[in-house]
Amino acid sequence: MKPRRLLAPREAADVFDRAVQEHALAVLTLQDGTQWQTFKSRFLERDPRGRFFVLDYLPNNDEPLPALAPGQYLGVSFRQRSRKLLFATVVEAKGHFLLEDKRSIPAVRYRWPDSLTELQRRAYYRTPVPPDTHLLVHLWPGGVQARGSAQATSLQVTVGELADLSCGGALARLQQTERPDWLDQQTLGAEIHLPDGRPPVLLDVRFRGVRADEAGVLLAAIQFVGLELSLDGRAVLHRLANSVQRLHRLGLVADHRDSDANLNNF
Repeated sequence: MKPRRLLAPREAADVFDRAVQEHALAVLTLQDGTQWQTFKSRFLERDPRGRFFVLDYLPNNDEPLPALAPGQYLGVSFRQRSRKLLFATVVEAKGHFLLEDKRSIPAVRYRWPDSLTELQRRAYYRTPVPPDTHLLVHLWPGGVQARGSAQATSLQVTVGELADLSCGGALARLQQTERPDWLDQQTLGAEIHLPDGRPPVLLDVRFRGVRADEAGVLLAAIQFVGLELSLDGRAVLHRLANSVQRLHRLGLVADHRDSDANLNNF
């Protein structure tokens, strides 16, 4: 089964029907200047003719909601069974939605997506990079758009290697011994070499903290953001899905090789 595919219109309608029936939880992503914001909403309704859908607009865990306006562009992701669905949409209107118990809650109507990408959930499992595979990572503050200024002042660029990879994020083994002075959730730019032999990918990521491994090497956790918002981002997502699958196969080969070596030692 392919790790990624585009859903046909009929399949997309069925997916939205189930999401409404289950009041599925969606994660929405939007860009505010150089920063990324995310918030959570639940499916409430979908237009039978496939023109719009409605999500609630309620605070989650007391986290403030970002301001939304008609015409605003957002990315949406949600889970359904063993798959994750992603798409881009546009805010059409804000208002209220009447629930079955006659309560009225804040809600937002969004435009029906032009396409819906399905990723198998295994693509979001962290896949270790085999020890004999070396994939460089460069990280810098300010996101992709700050790449030029970061390269001009190389002290801002942190270098490492991929320790693991998924379609949602990665762990980078840093070459330096001092913890970077990044803030939690800060937007970084990332240049990541993948095991497909093609040029590295450039993408915005969120910094999710640093920890040390058993040898004391620093590991930086990063989360990919905004890939569902553009064709280029979805192309990167396709490469990530294929790379996760490739690393999984390389890991199986390495495990098999180690097993053979252990048997030969008897």
